[in-house]
Amino acid sequence: MKVKGLIIAVTTMTLAVGCFSGCSSATDDTAEYHWKMALNSSAGDAAYDGAVFFKEKIEEITNGRVEVTLYGGASLGTTSEVLECMPIGVADIMCESVGTLSTFTDLANVDALPYIYSGYDHFMKVWESDLGDEMKEVIGEETNFKLLGNMYRGARIVTATKEMTTPEDMKGFKLRAPNLDVYLKTWQYIGAAPMPLAMSEVYTALQQHTVEGQENPMSDSYNYAFQEVCKYWIKTNHVYSANVFIMDRDYFNSLPEDIQAAAIEASEYASDQMNSLMLDREAETEQKLIDNGCTVLEVDTQEFIDYYADFVDTYYPELSDWANRIKAMDPNLEGAAEQEDTVQDDAVEGAA
Repeated sequence: MKVKGLIIAVTTMTLAVGCFSGCSSATDDTAEYHWKMALNSSAGDAAYDGAVFFKEKIEEITNGRVEVTLYGGASLGTTSEVLECMPIGVADIMCESVGTLSTFTDLANVDALPYIYSGYDHFMKVWESDLGDEMKEVIGEETNFKLLGNMYRGARIVTATKEMTTPEDMKGFKLRAPNLDVYLKTWQYIGAAPMPLAMSEVYTALQQHTVEGQENPMSDSYNYAFQEVCKYWIKTNHVYSANVFIMDRDYFNSLPEDIQAAAIEASEYASDQMNSLMLDREAETEQKLIDNGCTVLEVDTQEFIDYYADFVDTYYPELSDWANRIKAMDPNLEGAAEQEDTVQDDAVEGAA
């Protein structure tokens, strides 16, 4: 486990005081909580919009005892800064992908492994199952965070200044990728040249041809106006990632049971709203791209799946069990197995 190292002494002092920044009263039944929600983006982004649903719901079910203020545009700091300093009150809660916790534990890289999901139905089946709860709990224990909810971010695709549809086409492709080990290795594995850049720098880098593309969920990419500088939108669908609400685990456990329950209920409500909304948003965004003269390209996903068949065992063997269990829950595989059983039963009946 990687340890949060910047703030141990200050955190100890804060804990000694006995109340985090969000608490304003001493009695459990009447205490009011003013939570700062850290977000990297603004309205229209999946994480931000999910945060709005969370805010509205928890304020409603607690009758205003919990008040949430949203701080978008990374105004409270970068993701790593917020997570490191969450125990001392820089933020009380954050909405981000599970994968952002990979700087605290390698287990969080499960969120960004390429081609372990066949699609939305497969993703939702996993994250709404015992396996999804297990992954959140184990990662939470490793990092000392509490992970709540499970929101579909949208499949990550490639936006590019040139047409590409096969693994071979990706050789030498210069693209911006998140500065997380699993993303960089994913693109190095296929022979591309990933470059970690802050999202605020990507549009200019595309304009100046410093990079030839980037990868993100379709709706997020559209919100960054990449359709103005990338005419090819390639549906690689290489990663299905989960957004969650992240709280300091010690702080969450210190809360009254009714406030904990309210946070869980609000996170589940926000997840339900966003999971259905994102499907519609993806379809709407694709139509906008076509209307704007962009080319949306389908790829042979199976060709990419086969290419990455040994990726997990090569780089992340500690995640092989989770990856295999995720793949085994593919509804398409179950459908094929049921069909095979039916054929066998029909054959037996015919023989009889």
